[in-house]
Amino acid sequence: MSLIWRNRRGIGFVLIIIVIVAIVVVFTLVLIRSTQLGSTPSVQDSYWVVAGKRSPVATVGQEVEAHIIIEAKEEYIDSVVVKIRKDVSYLPDTDYATTIIPVDVKGGQTTDLEVVFTPDQASTGNLRGYFIEVSYSKLHTNWVMDNAYPPRLKVQVQN
Repeated sequence: MSLIWRNRRGIGFVLIIIVIVAIVVVFTLVLIRSTQLGSTPSVQDSYWVVAGKRSPVATVGQEVEAHIIIEAKEEYIDSVVVKIRKDVSYLPDTDYATTIIPVDVKGGQTTDLEVVFTPDQASTGNLRGYFIEVSYSKLHTNWVMDNAYPPRLKVQVQN
């Protein structure tokens, strides 16, 4: 009878150790994940340059520069996917231009990501305009330009 009791105590001790190890592993994984998310560069500014000037309005067929200023809290070395997307009312938004930009920025520094494109459609009908989306490949997070005009780009018909 005492042999059975010792075996139960031994099994209980092993189960307690397994639970403690599992808690430590989960805590470590959560800590690692939160550290990775904390190192996501933040977008400090985003704007459009049309004909050499900052402007939230362009004309169909006119070259537009999209600028995204990001700041890294910690060193960030990876690719960033920058998308120029069409803001379509009542339908899913669509990608218009996609660029992969290698980024190597030290902690506390900023960098200017630039994408040049030419809008092919005016902001009429279902197309409200264009906006920027930034995806951080390594961290599986993204940033989307505010849903307002400005900062999103309106495109007019050429006169």
